[in-house]
Amino acid sequence: MKFHLKTLIPGKLLVSLMIMVSIFLLFYTKKREDNQAVNAPLLQHRKSASAEDRYYNLMNNGDASEIALTEDYCNEGYTATCDKFHLNFYNLVRCRADYVNSHQLQQDHPCVIDIIRRKYLHSPSAVNGSVFVERTDVIDPSAGQSSIVLPHLNNKTGGFFVECGAGDGETLSNTYYMEKQLKWQGVLIEADRKSFSRILASKRQSYALPVCLSLKPYPTEVSFYEDGIAGEIYGDKISNLEEITTIENIANVQCFPLYSILLAVGRTQVDYFSVDVEGSESQILMSVPWHKVDIKTLTVEVTSRRQVDVDSLTKYMEKQNYKKVGLMAGLGYYDLIFVQNKEERHISFDRT
Repeated sequence: MKFHLKTLIPGKLLVSLMIMVSIFLLFYTKKREDNQAVNAPLLQHRKSASAEDRYYNLMNNGDASEIALTEDYCNEGYTATCDKFHLNFYNLVRCRADYVNSHQLQQDHPCVIDIIRRKYLHSPSAVNGSVFVERTDVIDPSAGQSSIVLPHLNNKTGGFFVECGAGDGETLSNTYYMEKQLKWQGVLIEADRKSFSRILASKRQSYALPVCLSLKPYPTEVSFYEDGIAGEIYGDKISNLEEITTIENIANVQCFPLYSILLAVGRTQVDYFSVDVEGSESQILMSVPWHKVDIKTLTVEVTSRRQVDVDSLTKYMEKQNYKKVGLMAGLGYYDLIFVQNKEERHISFDRT
């Protein structure tokens, strides 16, 4: 039996259906054209993306090569899809050190925080240990820094420290006593590879990172002279380091700003900051956004006994609302002790 469409559907209803289908097709076609117009800037950006960006996206995540998002993209004004692509960028693309360095990403950039947490940050040991376990006489291995700082903190228990130039975590450590005797926690920063391996072996109950503090307000990579507790930044990164046989004990090391590391561990309030990096102390301090952190006390080594260097650093710290309360003299160096002024400080959490 044959049926005709007209016999099944009344004429007026058929006309109405045909009109509705036509409207739908027109709407679909127009919507597709609109989407193409909206996506045109993105498609153009994909075509014009630098080889570096394409390589970066492809190497980190296969799908990320289709995202093609860079900081430049959002700065070009394509805000309609910028937020979506930012989310994809941070969640799908695994940040790389060469990228954060070459783009000089700001200290609180999510990519910088992510790579610190993912690649460099070692969590506190769950087991209490010590290389000094057989030496019960060693209670405070520091050269006296902790005994000078603690009275300014009312001998606080449960505090938080950052020690840059942490050595092996125990020998001449400025924070060992605080952690073991006063239940402090903190961050140990040491770029020398052998010394850092000993920090991990000593099972300190603090965060640890095998990096240096950046001398700039963004991540960098430098060459580092490895010499135990006397290690220091040698200079800029040496690109062909493996081919040079005349340089010994030099390694290229990743550096991050102090503020980036603090954000990575979720702390911007610090009771004690120890800076002992054999000559780069002033540059490190000048890269700190002091209006965004709350650091109560510092000891800062000055590898020169020239009064002009001491005065220069003191003057700078006074501008950051600190006062010098002491000076420790060592063999060829000074340790300056700074304490935050008591008046209320305004801490800003805005991006710079």
